[in-house]
Amino acid sequence: MNTQSSIMGAEFSATRRCVIFLVAALAYILSQFYRSFLTVIVDDLARDLGIGPKEFGALGAAWFFTFSLSQFLVGALLDKYGPRYTIAGMMGFAVLGAGLFASATSQQAALIAMGLIGLGCAPILMGMLYFFAKTEAPGKFAQLGSLFLGVGMIGSLASAAPLAFLVVEMGWRNAIWLMAGVTVLATVGVGLVLRDPPADPPSAGGLFGDLLALLRLPALWPILAMSFFISMPVFTERALWIGPFFGEVYGLSVLERGNYVLALALAMTASAILAGPVANRIAPKTVVLCSVSLCGVAFTLLALWPALPASGAIFLLCIAGLFGVTYAVLVAHARLFMPSHVIGRGITFINFLSIGGTGLAQLLSGHFVAGMKGAGLSPTETYSGLHLAFGMICLFAALIYARAPKTPDKQTM
Repeated sequence: MNTQSSIMGAEFSATRRCVIFLVAALAYILSQFYRSFLTVIVDDLARDLGIGPKEFGALGAAWFFTFSLSQFLVGALLDKYGPRYTIAGMMGFAVLGAGLFASATSQQAALIAMGLIGLGCAPILMGMLYFFAKTEAPGKFAQLGSLFLGVGMIGSLASAAPLAFLVVEMGWRNAIWLMAGVTVLATVGVGLVLRDPPADPPSAGGLFGDLLALLRLPALWPILAMSFFISMPVFTERALWIGPFFGEVYGLSVLERGNYVLALALAMTASAILAGPVANRIAPKTVVLCSVSLCGVAFTLLALWPALPASGAIFLLCIAGLFGVTYAVLVAHARLFMPSHVIGRGITFINFLSIGGTGLAQLLSGHFVAGMKGAGLSPTETYSGLHLAFGMICLFAALIYARAPKTPDKQTM
């Protein structure tokens, strides 16, 4: 470790690392924007593309499914080529997808566009977590990962009230064209600034052999289960349903909804930034377990208290958001069980489960909302049912994850 640290210190000065962090963070800000912006323009999409709740849920799911399935490719590319060309090369698909979405006139075109954007965003977070794992001491991994995730959550903020303002001023299509231009700049910046850390020699395990070896460790199974569920509730709420919830249940305008979306995004950003430093003082497992449990309690209270005023509802949603973004700490927990040569494939498999689970939740939630409305239930009853499901998912995941060991023992290693 000392030899690797000295190599890293020689090749990556503090200034260079800071520049790399900031440029990559801009790319990740865009990734967070694209996974979150649909809820603000739901009315425009319903009008211009002729879609309902099921189709709306499918649009969000397209981003997450493509993102998730590409993680196997991302892991292999990171371990073989490093993060620079993996991130910059794949981000070209995000540029193409953003342009296609801005000009889409049908649900099919919008679905393809969201899939392309998801493919282009797929390597950004994992590429930088790979970079941190290769260039920093293990003790800094959770802190840097959480900081990067927290800075990236600016994209979630931008896709709230600021996007609502742009949509009102210039229309949703021009707003997305603007974001496509920013994506071009970020793609070029990553290609120019990012540098690859020294690669490990290839292992005898091959592309899937080492990953299968990790899957044979029973200690990892509760962590993998949590990775599947951890982002489902709060990111599905943020990306799709907070806008319709406050619009249909409370009758808020686009700008008013944008402000409430912004409040949830701020809570989620605080969660991402604070989780890492807390995990440096408390075991990562403890941070994740307590946070997911509290997130579940907040969603459950929101479901069981339908008479809340709008201010009370957004307060509970912000509590859910404040404890709902501990994903980077979960990756740090899983990282303890991974040897260096399989980090790329290991953390991208964790991401495959997390993003895939969220994509599934978005798809199923669209069918759930459409089914509840089709059965004649009121918006209040519909979204109470949805929020109760989110709460139960969190609490169920916490029960499974409680069985995970805090650290690997000698036999596991």
